[in-house]
Amino acid sequence: MKVLIFKPDEIGDFFLASGCIHLLARECGEGNLILVVKSGIAALAQREFPAARIIALPLRDRVRGMNKDAVNMYHCFPAWLRLCMTRVDAAICLRSMRDFIQTGLFLAPRAGRRVMCENLLVRSNRRKRRAVEAGVKQFFHPEIISYPKVGEELPAELEANRLVAAALLGREVSREEIMPQITSASWRGGDFWLLCPFSSSWEKDYDVARWATVLRGMKDWIPAGGIRLAGGPEQAVRLEEFATALRAAGIQNPVNAERSRPLERFPDLVAEAALVLTVDTAAAHIACAMGAPAVIVACGMHAGVYGPYSPNQRQTWLMADWSLGAKRWQESVTSDAVVSAIKNAVKPIAKTP
Repeated sequence: MKVLIFKPDEIGDFFLASGCIHLLARECGEGNLILVVKSGIAALAQREFPAARIIALPLRDRVRGMNKDAVNMYHCFPAWLRLCMTRVDAAICLRSMRDFIQTGLFLAPRAGRRVMCENLLVRSNRRKRRAVEAGVKQFFHPEIISYPKVGEELPAELEANRLVAAALLGREVSREEIMPQITSASWRGGDFWLLCPFSSSWEKDYDVARWATVLRGMKDWIPAGGIRLAGGPEQAVRLEEFATALRAAGIQNPVNAERSRPLERFPDLVAEAALVLTVDTAAAHIACAMGAPAVIVACGMHAGVYGPYSPNQRQTWLMADWSLGAKRWQESVTSDAVVSAIKNAVKPIAKTP
């Protein structure tokens, strides 16, 4: 069965869906998959699924001074033509918030079946969105799965992927079958801790003073390689400043910012780390997908939607109380709680002082 998988999301969202995609690769044959992803993660998707065909979408989230939809229509026109010439047995959408451009792109291929979760953007009750969704149902007859409630056994996004896969395959799919998974790299551990302190939104970040307090309390546990800071190329200056601030705060272990590397090589860095420390960002999902020990300080903004989950019980999500607000949620995750979580994560491999 030839299947098109539509997932034009960010890095973390892609890895959250990696288990579902691997399941379909096993069931349908990886060579029968067509993955539609954002251009920025196309190389990463190709590395993880080398036999699949990748269609990259140069979607932009923000465009200054111009209409975003018009800009995306222009840049995605060649990809839309390729999609129009594509014929598959089934097309599934693993994105639960689809704008008008994404909806049009998903409907472009000729597909025997279309399976997707409901579009959460329609819940805003905007008349235009409701009208578009009604037209999609009338003319394309997709199989639409109700988006799962938050607070079930799995995070809602993982449960949504499980339900879509089950509908496509016509059988029950277990939670283990859709757990995030990376097969192109294997965690082996090393002599340093990897700290990824920045997310895509400042509200999700745990501040440098709190990380410094945590790391000072762990000085006898940190391995010889010290602390390495990593993030996207656009975060290089902030990472250097963060490293300087940690050293100024009294961290005596080596602290260095990693040189920028291509996104598709980032799993290799995670594979070499003894422990991953991060916030609710792509690094958290990559660590989970690789089974690497990790402590994730999550702001709780989307608690139950993207986390917490742990494929092998070596990843700890410290979920904050988001009701305190964007500037105060950090107060609900104390440095003592983070230190305790780190000790539990590394105890099997650390020498207790």
